[in-house]
This record gives sequence, structure tokens and C-alpha cells, in this order.
Amino acid sequence: MEPTRSLARHVRRVRITAALVACDALAIVAAGLSASQIRFGSVNAPIAIPSLPVTPTFLALTLAVTIPWLLIFNAKGLYDLDRLRLGFGDLPKILEALAIGTVGLIFATYAAKLPGLSRLWLVLMLLFCAAGVATTRVGLAIALAVLRRMGRLTERTLVVGSNGEAADIVRIARRRRYAGLNPVGCLTSSQAERLGLDHIAGDIPCLGHAREVVRVVSEHQIDTVVIAGSAFDHDVLARIIAELRQTPVTVHVSSGLFDVLASRVLVNEVAGVPLITVKGAPLSRGRLLLKRAFDLAVAGAIVAVGLPLWAGIAIAIKLTSRGPVFYRQERVGRSGRTFGMLKFRSMYADADERLAELLASNEANGPLFKMKDDPRVTPVGRWMRKFSLDEFPQLLNVLAGEMSLVGPRPPLPREAAEYTEHAWRRLDVVPGMTGLWQVSGRSSLTFEEMVRLDLFYIENWSVGLDLALMARTVPAVLLARGAY
Repeated sequence: MEPTRSLARHVRRVRITAALVACDALAIVAAGLSASQIRFGSVNAPIAIPSLPVTPTFLALTLAVTIPWLLIFNAKGLYDLDRLRLGFGDLPKILEALAIGTVGLIFATYAAKLPGLSRLWLVLMLLFCAAGVATTRVGLAIALAVLRRMGRLTERTLVVGSNGEAADIVRIARRRRYAGLNPVGCLTSSQAERLGLDHIAGDIPCLGHAREVVRVVSEHQIDTVVIAGSAFDHDVLARIIAELRQTPVTVHVSSGLFDVLASRVLVNEVAGVPLITVKGAPLSRGRLLLKRAFDLAVAGAIVAVGLPLWAGIAIAIKLTSRGPVFYRQERVGRSGRTFGMLKFRSMYADADERLAELLASNEANGPLFKMKDDPRVTPVGRWMRKFSLDEFPQLLNVLAGEMSLVGPRPPLPREAAEYTEHAWRRLDVVPGMTGLWQVSGRSSLTFEEMVRLDLFYIENWSVGLDLALMARTVPAVLLARGAY
């Protein structure tokens, strides 16, 4: 790698780290001053210590604890860019670091035989600090994401491997540009293999064989190397990592666990052997009951609030086309049981009869049928579909227990008939009105991507995940992202 490229990478990482430190320092100082203002009515309130010739202030104390707390942040890995999860992802680490700093401050006052600090001030500072640090990091994450989508502050990334896992890595990196990885090429894991990427926008060139990794890194000014672990035997993988140790690049080895939330994956050393531990998150009876209670409460509230909108949509449907207001479609639910899924009718009454003549124009892969300019859709239906308003009656399916607010979308029987055993895992849970694939691209995703996202959801379900997906559904619907 050219020295100038290596230096530019180092400077870029130093700047990001410096921005993190500066944001954290400002958040700590602001938290201390805000706590002092609320507790004492002044940002520079004095600390009464009769034994000292000079009266210290809470402003001075805040400034004094800032550097030690930043050092604790560093010790907890909050400035390690290779492990960093900007935003609220590192909130547990932030809270732990702040708790350590607070306990340290309390012990320091006792060791110095100083009067105890105001407990209210300490509590307020801890709360303000946690909120301030997390919020500033969210702001920084947004700024980084915007810049990376513009092609700035990205890492030139080499994918080592040419199997399906490597293809998944490239596709995900291309789709999620905010992560900062910019795949510029791949290396084959054997002379015969080639990585087929015709299903994604653009091409990624094959830059050589895996044994040439050091040369390729240098010639193509690579910043980050991602190794598809399943593409190599252990001894070959160890050799590649050893060779890259002498190069100024970041090396990642993919675990292949695309369906598992990162917070559930731990690397532990057992008897000197590094092992990947996956913490369980089973959908136990208790968790299913919690999900059901959540569905009933939220769906009931939405139905009550949305009745005027429902009435307006029903009138528009009746005035613009012949046929019923609602359309009941047979779908496959949990464990393969069928049910009638409700929608506002968005197609003409003879839509099902006309499907056969349109199958040749199918724009989706796998068992799905998608057609951007489907002639069976009414003008009002096209508007409803754009903003997913035709889906609202499914809240009645949710109240009946046939669906959930969040989960994999229920397939048609003809689609389910073509499912592989892997795809059938989507039906291990109650289907949902919205889900991870809907907020990740909706109709623009392939069937394989939809299955992968649904299985990720099933493996990692929590009420927090449901809330996050519902929050992400709102802008996805309003902006009509990926809708037909």
C-alpha cells in the first residue's frame, strides 16, 4: 500500500476518534453544568469544604472528572473504531463506564476525607451524561452515514473468498453504504471459482487468487479486508491472516451468522481455543404471550383512532369501482395453517381471473409475483398501495390472533408450495403486517433477501425490536420506499 494512502487512512480514523472524544467531553461538561444549575441554581456553584483555603466549584469538579471519565470510556473500547457501534448501540458500555466513573468519584471524596457530594447532583449528572453522550453519538452516526452515502470517509474493501457467503457480504455492504465499506474487488478461493454478482447493481471485479492477498492489498490501496470464513480451510485462513498482519489494513473474518443479532454473538476463549458463543433468544411461551399482549394493545388503539380514515377509504373504493370494500385473500400462517387475510380492495373485481395471463410479466424472483404497472390495480388502489393504506384491515386479523403487528409476511398458498425447507422456517411464527424486509426495501428486495431478513427477525425477536421496526415502518410507508 502506498504510504500516502496509508497515511490518509490513519488521518481519517484519527479525525473520527477525535470527533468522538470531543463530543463525549462536551456532553460530560454540559451534564455537570446542567446538574449544577438545576440543583443549586448556578453552573458555578461552590462546594463547601471548610478545610481548604480555596473554595472549589462544581464547574471545576466537572472539568476535573472529564479526563478520567474519558480514559474510562477508552478502557471500555468506546474509541475503538473496529468495535464501535455508533448511536444507542453502545449505550450499555456508556452506562457502565459512567457508573464506574461515578463510583470512583465517590470513593475519591471519601479517600480525601472531603464531605460527600450532593447525591441529587450526582444522579442528575449521571442521567444527563448518559443521555448527552448517546445523543451526540447518534448525531455523529447520522453525519457519518450521510457522508458515507456521498462516497466520503469510506473504506476501500477487499472481499477474500468467492462463495455464497462472500456474495452476501458484498451485497450487504453495497446496500448498507452507511457502514462505510466500499467493496472494490474480491479474491477467488480456488482457481476454478468465480463470484457471480449479476443480481446486484454494478459489478465487482475479481482481482486475483487468495494467495495474492498482500500484493492485491498494496496495488489496489485497500483499507479493509473481509474474509469469508466458510471459503477456506483453517490452515489457509490462518495463513491469510498471518500475511495481512504486516499490512496497515483492518482485517475482519465473517462468521457467516447473518441471521443472528450481533449482540448475541460473543467470542470466548475455552481451553486456549477461541470459540464463537451464540446466546439463545428462544420464543418461549412467556415471550409469545408478551408479544400477543403488545399486539392487542397497539392494534386496538390504532383501530379506534383510525376509524374516520377507514370510512373515507371505504367511500372512495365504492365510488370508483364495482365490487366489495374489503378483499379477503387466503394466506398461509403459522405452521402452515391458512386464514383469510383482509385488505381494502385495491384491484378490479376480476383480478384473480386475470393473474394467469400476467405471470409471464412477473418482475420478482422465486415464488413471489410482483409487477410494477399491474393493470389490475384501480387508480384508488394504486394510491392506497403506494402508502400501504390497503393493509389497514389486517389489524382485524391481528386482533383475531391470525397475524401479529410485526413478523414475516404471510405467503399465498401457491407461493408456499414452492418453498424450500429453509424458506419454510418463515412460518415458525405468526405472520405480521410489517417486518424487517418491509423497512429494508420492500418490493425492491429479492426473495432470498426477504427470507434472510425474516429469519434474522425470528432468531432475534424482542419487544424492543418490534418497536424499532414499527418506528422504521412509518417513514418507509410515508416515503413509499420500495412500494409498487
